[in-house]
Amino acid sequence: MDGLVERKKKEIRDRIISVAGDLFNQQGFENTTMDQIAAKAVAARKTLYNYFPLKEAIADEYVRSISKDTAQETLETLSDLPDTRSRLIAAINNRYDFLELNPEICSIALMYRMKIMLQEPNYKFEPSGTQNLVMDILRTGQEVGEIRSDIPIERVFGFIEYIRTAMVLDWLKDNTRVNLREETVRLVDLVLYGALSHQPPKTE
Repeated sequence: MDGLVERKKKEIRDRIISVAGDLFNQQGFENTTMDQIAAKAVAARKTLYNYFPLKEAIADEYVRSISKDTAQETLETLSDLPDTRSRLIAAINNRYDFLELNPEICSIALMYRMKIMLQEPNYKFEPSGTQNLVMDILRTGQEVGEIRSDIPIERVFGFIEYIRTAMVLDWLKDNTRVNLREETVRLVDLVLYGALSHQPPKTE
């Protein structure tokens, strides 16, 4: 019985996200209301708010659902790539197709996450599809010796996420000044190889 209830809840939640995503695409985020989402999802307004207290929260989950699908598509191509560097670049860059086509909804989702993190520092978001994929690539890279074993992979992942977020924010401010794919190559090289243009002299 518990399993059936949970499955039903997931079905309602997924339907809300799907319906909201369609409405966002058709008429924009600002022109979409919670009442419209509830009516199209065949959910009472109260039921909708039980699942999502804010429209921004639905937008965030919609973007995450796209990230999950994109990560699955990317995963199928990674085995053909030769090393950790090329896999990281592919995993991050493939995510930008959706961002470039949907800057408004991606900006709203990102701002929502940042707001929640500031208000509730201990709040843990479920990792997105791209985040899980990047973590898997980093773990594999460490296992095969391409990444130092004395550095926690979570720390390396954190560096990538912080810099990638700043990069996306810059792009959202002015997409004519930031080439996301070129910046991703610089980001990955910075994290994997450091910022020095040459190796420092060894000290005794």
